[in-house]
Amino acid sequence: MKKALLSLLLVAAFMPLALAQDNTQRTMNYTDIAACRTYTWPVNNQTYTSDTVVTYIDSTDDIIYVLNLTVNHPFISNETHNGTRCSYTWRGTEYLSSSDYSDTVVAAPGSGLCDSIFNLHLTLANTETDYDTVHTCGQYIWFGDTLSESGDYTDSIYNPSNGCMHYDRLNLSIVTTINASHQVANCGDYHWFDTVLTTSGTYTHFYQDTLSGCDTIHTLTLTILVDTARVTKDSACATRTWRGQTFNATGYYYVMDTNATTHCVTVHPLDLTIKTPRANTADTALTGCNGVLFTVSSRAGTTNMTFRESTVWDTLFFDHSWARCYDSTIHLNVTINKSGYDTTTVHSCDSFYWAMNERTYYITPATAPRFTSGSDSNGCDSVHILSLTINKSPEITAINGDWYLNAGETAVLYPTCTEGATYKWTYGNQTSTADTLRIPNVQGNIDVSLQATITYPANGISCSDTSWITIVTFVGIDGVEGTNVTLYPNPTAGQLNIQSQEAVREVVIFNALGQQVASQQNLGNQSVMNLSNLSKGSYTLRLTLENGQTLNRKFIITK
Repeated sequence: MKKALLSLLLVAAFMPLALAQDNTQRTMNYTDIAACRTYTWPVNNQTYTSDTVVTYIDSTDDIIYVLNLTVNHPFISNETHNGTRCSYTWRGTEYLSSSDYSDTVVAAPGSGLCDSIFNLHLTLANTETDYDTVHTCGQYIWFGDTLSESGDYTDSIYNPSNGCMHYDRLNLSIVTTINASHQVANCGDYHWFDTVLTTSGTYTHFYQDTLSGCDTIHTLTLTILVDTARVTKDSACATRTWRGQTFNATGYYYVMDTNATTHCVTVHPLDLTIKTPRANTADTALTGCNGVLFTVSSRAGTTNMTFRESTVWDTLFFDHSWARCYDSTIHLNVTINKSGYDTTTVHSCDSFYWAMNERTYYITPATAPRFTSGSDSNGCDSVHILSLTINKSPEITAINGDWYLNAGETAVLYPTCTEGATYKWTYGNQTSTADTLRIPNVQGNIDVSLQATITYPANGISCSDTSWITIVTFVGIDGVEGTNVTLYPNPTAGQLNIQSQEAVREVVIFNALGQQVASQQNLGNQSVMNLSNLSKGSYTLRLTLENGQTLNRKFIITK
């Protein structure tokens, strides 16, 4: 509180001097900051490591910046514990082994406070543990308990000499005699435990585990399978595909495959007769626009061929049904006539209406639009192609509507616009091409227009957008004779008290850009406005009394 009062006294003392130097009304920007270790003030890019109050005057925008800084430092606690017990509870957690431990209490984000760090060097008495691993058959007796299942077991005993527990841990594997039965159907010899079996029967094999000494008995019931297939007689034209193999001549063939159920290899005999196809030739003439489809259908299937250019084409088409059995050579004489094409190239801003298809385009089409009309001398369509590029006009933001300020102040307009645009400001009988427009000593209302233009080098086209703003100056004064109006606290963290002898009809709040950000009607003689939703900065309050008088007051929101 003392530092805040000191900062306000410094500002109060400094402002008359600053105002006297250039006779310019300045706006105060007050910032109250708490930070951990260091803080860099973005206003002057200076870094501070201790509590301080700093004042900075920006001659460019006539603002007095005041920084009230509190620098906090981290809290670190180091603790050592040498214990004779086997556990120790520290900061709500029980620790069972000697080590170095740390606990950090994280400061709330945005509070400006530093983290608190607690360190513990812990020494405890040792706990003893013995480990045993046992493989055995049947059961196992351990510390008087009979164990019959595999698993991990723990037994403990208290050691009064040091107050610690002594643990015995056992990893136990119980192995029993295993009887395994196997049913196998196999073709030919079967290999089983280093023995080759060639006949069907029942076989037994004993196996002793060298680690546990337990027996495993395997019993095999074996069936030796033999698969025999009949001879298949078949006939075909030209070729025959049978059991995955293709044959093109008369003969006696053998095909072998493996049965998926028995896994036996089966031999399949085939007695095959192949008929030689008869040959013939067909001539066909085709004519079309841009392309033509030729289809040949038969019992063997359908063949489709598409031709885009004039050509002479010979192809072999066959019908290998047993009744017909022929190969045909088809001779095609294809004549392709082309449609007429014309291309229109257009570069437009924002949109383009193509009368050919009566459509309006707002973006550059991914594929050039086409329109087909009429027929030419060859009987083919005429195709019209549109090569279209839509260029976007610049978008202007932050310059629109009305902007309020006091008479005699300097208006500074800095728009947000699409990158690469050029500006042309027009106000009164003056123009400017600067990125930022400054109008000093504004008197009365001024209409300002901004034209932003982007020129696209690829096609040389220029697209523009225009935005308008009206600068409105307040005609009221900061005080009206005979009227007592009080605003407090100023600066404020979010709530502004208004006290007036005359009833207040309306209050309107404007930000530093002159934009209206809040308003309230019928406040009476004493009221409170909640401005916690507004950001930090300087604001202007325009107050209208019931008798019609108006006055303007400056205030600051610090948060």
